[in-house]
Amino acid sequence: MILRSSSWVAACILSALVFSPPTRGSAAAPPAPSAHTADLRLRLSNNGRYLVDGKGNPFLVVGDSPWSLIAQLEDRDIERYLQDRQNKGFSSIIVNLIEHKFCTAPPRTRSGLEPFRKPGDLSTPNRAYFDFAHKVIERACKYGIVVWLAPAYLGYGGGDEGFFQEIKAGGREKLRAYGRFVGRRFKDLPNIVWMLGGDYTPAKPDQWTVTELAAAIREQDSTHLMTAHHSPEGSAVAAFGAQEWLAVNTVYGYEKMLFRPMRAEYGRKPVRPFVLLETTYEGEHGSTPDQIRRQAYWAMLSGACGQFFGNNPIWHFDGPGLFPAKMTWQQALNATGSHDIALLRKLFIDLSWHQLVPENNHAILVEGYGSGTATALTARTADRKLSVSYIPSTGTDGRKLTVAMGRFTEPVTARWYNPTNGRVVTVKGSPFVNRDTRRFCTPGDNGTRANDWLLVLDAR
Repeated sequence: MILRSSSWVAACILSALVFSPPTRGSAAAPPAPSAHTADLRLRLSNNGRYLVDGKGNPFLVVGDSPWSLIAQLEDRDIERYLQDRQNKGFSSIIVNLIEHKFCTAPPRTRSGLEPFRKPGDLSTPNRAYFDFAHKVIERACKYGIVVWLAPAYLGYGGGDEGFFQEIKAGGREKLRAYGRFVGRRFKDLPNIVWMLGGDYTPAKPDQWTVTELAAAIREQDSTHLMTAHHSPEGSAVAAFGAQEWLAVNTVYGYEKMLFRPMRAEYGRKPVRPFVLLETTYEGEHGSTPDQIRRQAYWAMLSGACGQFFGNNPIWHFDGPGLFPAKMTWQQALNATGSHDIALLRKLFIDLSWHQLVPENNHAILVEGYGSGTATALTARTADRKLSVSYIPSTGTDGRKLTVAMGRFTEPVTARWYNPTNGRVVTVKGSPFVNRDTRRFCTPGDNGTRANDWLLVLDAR
């Protein structure tokens, strides 16, 4: 048998003494700031690593993915959804401007509005439909939410889920006419990021279905940022090239080691901010709460300027989906994932999140960082006064870590952050001297039969 050293035993006992797992939900995240305090016309930061609002303040992308919001919901339910997301601190949502499949009567809204006067002809927009869409996005603005708006979702594999076939059949000029129309119709709203494409990266000869639309929108709207949604397992820049219109890069994938492509995009030159645009949704692919947390925290500690969460059935609001749903969308508003993402926002808003740099060489967390889906990630500030580590779940026991305390410029206060309820516990003995190494052991079960934790080391 393998014996633990006495120092490891002491560290684990100490963690158990200073912390007992609280009940879930006992510490709710505060509501988001009032929409009236933010200018939501986003732009790039000076260093190109993150987004800032119109006043120059760092804008943390805390995203949800209600793709069918415009087509599937009526006014009262739209209001309910947006108010709930604001209360939980979501700052961004992904929405289809037009819906091909995932609503009750596609492409019509619940009230029967058709997006086009001639079905499938994008050059014949029905103004009443787009006036309604304008009001939905304007309402989101009042709640302080930026809409990442897909003007013409292509659909997985270019199939019947999206508009790729209609766009190809209609040709470039009809697509350009549509692009100029939507660019002109929505340019007055501050809270838009245009999101071209949609679950599909066309072959090179067909990429005009994305680039022509981007160019046409920009003819009328040169101020809003643009990004792209593409086939899984890649990034927007990898899919469409480093084009001028592509201001915000993305990562979209389902691989278990999701931090790897995010690290790669952080290192891509020239520098662009990137978001984790899509990965496994809550309620799909057998996902677990700790997996949803792991994806999100990995993004934040890999250099992303934010991440998008998704939930089945919220993404289609009880319309046609891809997987059976275990609850209604109204019930899902308070499911575990939304709660946990709200707590992620609370942690990072309270820290200098935009100053964090991924620590990929294990210079701070030197032992115990694990491998595979158990890989602990760390990010730190350039001035060596703050680091944040996320230690994924491996069960319910404590995880043993070794930290290089000499990497900090001043004595260090160590705190455990519980990602399931927001409780913060200062490690007994803090502040610790900033030399040599120090051993820590996570407190074990966080109250949900999982043992993921964050270790915040603060020398400020």
